[in-house]
Formats: sequence, C-alpha cells, structure tokens
Amino acid sequence: MNYFDQIIFASEENASALINSHTQTLDNKTKKALFKRNVEIINLELSYRCNRKCDYCPVSFSSRNAHQLFMSNEILNKICQELQEIRYENRISLNLYNEPLLDNNLEEKISLIKKHLPYCHIAFNSNGDKLNFNRLKTLSDAGCDYICVTLHPPAKKEQDLNDIKKRLSNLCKKLKYEKPEYFDIERNNFIQFRSIGINIKIQWPDWHNNGTNRAGILTEHISKTFKRSQPCAKPFREFTIYYDGKVQPCCEIFHDTTHNILEMGDLSKKSIFDIYCSEKLSNFRMDLFDFSKKYGVCEKCNVKDYSNPEDDVLRKKIIQEIKNSDYEKKIEYK
Repeated sequence: MNYFDQIIFASEENASALINSHTQTLDNKTKKALFKRNVEIINLELSYRCNRKCDYCPVSFSSRNAHQLFMSNEILNKICQELQEIRYENRISLNLYNEPLLDNNLEEKISLIKKHLPYCHIAFNSNGDKLNFNRLKTLSDAGCDYICVTLHPPAKKEQDLNDIKKRLSNLCKKLKYEKPEYFDIERNNFIQFRSIGINIKIQWPDWHNNGTNRAGILTEHISKTFKRSQPCAKPFREFTIYYDGKVQPCCEIFHDTTHNILEMGDLSKKSIFDIYCSEKLSNFRMDLFDFSKKYGVCEKCNVKDYSNPEDDVLRKKIIQEIKNSDYEKKIEYK
C-alpha cells in the first residue's frame, strides 16, 4: 500500500483535511492529530555546512561549503517540546544539505531529542569523511539509530569501482567491521550491517544518472521534455525544517543563506502544527494530490511517485468536493 492509499484508507475525510485550506481554522487538538496520523518523517537540519561539492548537489554552488551555521537552541527545544506533546514516534532525519558529522555537538543534540522523544527513530545521511569507530560509539551512546553513508565520487567524476573498493575497505576498517570476503562490489551498490547498536548502510549509487534534479534547481539534470504530472507524497508525509527554523514543502527544495525558494513558515513565529495545517501548505498539497500538470518548483521535479493512475478518479472527486464547498469540512479526531 503506497502512502496515498494509506491516507485515503484512513478515511476520505483525512485526505481531504490535508488539502483543504480551511484546515488552518481547526482547533489545536485536531491539527496535532492530523500531524501525528500522517507525518512519517521529519527532516531536521541541525547545521549548515557540507565539506564536499558534489556536482549533482546544489551545495556545489552554495555558501554551505564555506562556513558553518547551527540551528538555535531555542528553535530545537521548541521543536522537541511540540513533538513531545503528540508523543512523536516516527523517523527524524538529521540532515538536508549539510554534513551532520561536522557538528561537534551533534551527540548532545541527539540526546536532547531522545530525552523528549524516546521512541522516535533518529537517522542521518553522511559522506563518512568524519566517521570512525570512536565517533560511532558516542553517537550510539547518544541514541542514534541509523546512519547511511554515501561514498561520493570526486566532483565531475563518475564512480570508479577500484576507488570504491579501496574507500569501502578503508571505511570498514575505521568502523572495525570485517567486510565479507565473498561480497561482490560489481553486482551490489550497498552493504548493510549493525555495529554497537546502530544500523549502518554504506552505499555508492550513481547519482549522476539516478539522482533527482532537486526540484528543478540542477539544470543539467533536467530533461528538456519532462513535465511532471504525477502526484507527490512528500509534503504530506514529510515535514522539512532547515537550519534557521524555516519550513520548506519538502527535502528536494534547496535552502541556504541566499535561496529561500518556497517558505511555508517560520518556527520562531508559529508552531509545527499550525504550519503543517496552514492554508499555504494545504494548497501546495492539493496541487500534488492528483494526476495533473504541475507548476513552479514541481514542474520539472523528477522525484518518483508510485501512485496508481486508476485512483485518480477518487482523488479528483475529493478535490472537487472541496472546491464546491463554501463551508469548513468538519474533521473528527479519531
């Protein structure tokens, strides 16, 4: 069952609430219920800098490579306290366009999150440059659950299997993990194992050919003929918070000190639940709910979606009912 099937299966009313601009007028209890029921991933960027400039990533032309910034303690504490109110238990991913391990206080922040949200699943992606067994142990002690390490090639170069073999071997040694002798690096593009309480995945995908165009900002990755018509679940199932407390619709939309492409709200001014149920984000979700021509940042976005086109009749029916209605649809807390 894909994500859209899940939210409609919960009830058509639940799906309708997520794309109804009247949702912003609901009481706080109902807003919290909608967030808890539908959000599966919180992208929480605690720091700003990345030490690499991969040419298939917007950091390659950003100030993110030059200096470091951190989410304020006030914003992080506010996020933790608000999520504690609903006993959030799903995934929190501690990266967007940053390298989390460049933050020397990362473990302290993970401990804070786990203190407020002991049942959440804390994960992050990393380039692995700063990862070793000692750091792995402090991360485990802090409460980290999962790390995905990507072995990126040098800028403007394709993946080289000989280089991957060497780097994979070196990283496994740093992590005190004995890679199986029979492992075939030519037929696999990742390896997974568990060490001192953390699930670890090391991967080396071909992002040049299989990556996304980051909501169209990576022009070299955009097909001149591609026009998006598929739905997208990201602004329904994910909540994306950048280093400065600004909320964007999804993790594909790049944000730094000069790019603020489509801000949905500021957590220094509004709650997580008010932003998730805001008119702005609800209208954005409506545009991505059915099979139809997409506009703006979504027009050429090539993120895959696995919705069934046969469901489009029901989706369009739900949208039309909202557009025909001039009154607030009542949403029951269940």
